[in-house]
Amino acid sequence: MGTDPPLRFVTASLQVEYLRPTPLGVPLEIRGRVKEVKGRKVVVSATLSAEGEVHTRGQVVAVQMPAHMMTKGTPT
Repeated sequence: MGTDPPLRFVTASLQVEYLRPTPLGVPLEIRGRVKEVKGRKVVVSATLSAEGEVHTRGQVVAVQMPAHMMTKGTPT
């Protein structure tokens, strides 16, 4: 997201709907959209399409990791 250091997130919830089989050997298009940003929580929806039809759609709720979880080694 263009930050330094980069922001890190963990998945709080993941929902996936498989609407139809995804064909092999054709270009795939994935489109994502940020639906909500509230504090450390981000909700993103996405679709996967092939040959002009949506084959899969989903939503992820991600939470920004606290700084203490990003440090290497054991806490002292």
